[in-house]
Amino acid sequence: MQAFFRSWFRILAGAAGAYLLLVGGVYSVQREFVFPRRYVNPAPFQTMVGPEFERVVLVTIDGESLKAYWKPPTGNAPVIIAFHGNGSLPEPMAARFGQAPWAEAGFGVLAFAYRGYPGSTGRPSETGLIEDGESALRFVRDRAPASPVVLHGYSLGSGVAVAISERHDSLGLVLEAPFSSLPDVVATTIPFLPGFLMHDTFVSQQRIARSRAAYIIVTHGDHDQVVPPSLGQRLFASAPHGQFLPVIGANHYSLLGKRDGDIVDILTNGYPADGNDDLFVIESSPSPVPAQPGA
Repeated sequence: MQAFFRSWFRILAGAAGAYLLLVGGVYSVQREFVFPRRYVNPAPFQTMVGPEFERVVLVTIDGESLKAYWKPPTGNAPVIIAFHGNGSLPEPMAARFGQAPWAEAGFGVLAFAYRGYPGSTGRPSETGLIEDGESALRFVRDRAPASPVVLHGYSLGSGVAVAISERHDSLGLVLEAPFSSLPDVVATTIPFLPGFLMHDTFVSQQRIARSRAAYIIVTHGDHDQVVPPSLGQRLFASAPHGQFLPVIGANHYSLLGKRDGDIVDILTNGYPADGNDDLFVIESSPSPVPAQPGA
């Protein structure tokens, strides 16, 4: 019997040791997973942005230089500050918000690459990305001081947008495939890893409760397997007000832009009078991952 227990003890001790080695390894390189900028190939994005955009450089308070694209608004129309996903770059966002329905409504656009991503200096972190967002806001207020600001965040970018929204007034906070916090994403998608050990937590559920945006809009695809829609709903439940716009049949990538017409309508005319989310449900067939990757 003692030999039996010794055998099981050795098996359990070995398994525990292997698990601790796994956790320790992931812990040491976690920012490579959260901010996989080394694996983003900028080449496919280079031709996305048209000549209507000015190529500019944002300089942060701590001395980093960020690649950015600027399209001024028509008159005093709003300006969108776009925060991209962790595996993408600003070019797809610039191209999207530079065309209909946004361009037709006169919206301006600032899309930029986070620190450490291709074209920008520095090393990414939650604190660093929030400072990048502050620099973007200062740029817009300098270039278009009479224009209201719309903070748009996709996936990881939603965490940055929410953090800026907690600190500053804005016309709108628009979030696509957002999460309640990064530890929540780990708990629901990689439950065997301890999310509480994360360096960068992006506690959006706490921050959105103090959002200073006039309009809060959350959209999520019900087939999202990268950021489960339950996390977007959890985040929305903590917002002081807002509109949740589901996209039926959409995944983490195919939802992008599906609700743009509805979002522009809310930012222009306000929330729907009856507040019925079902009025905004649209069908979207799942599609392969397009050439705009990034969580």
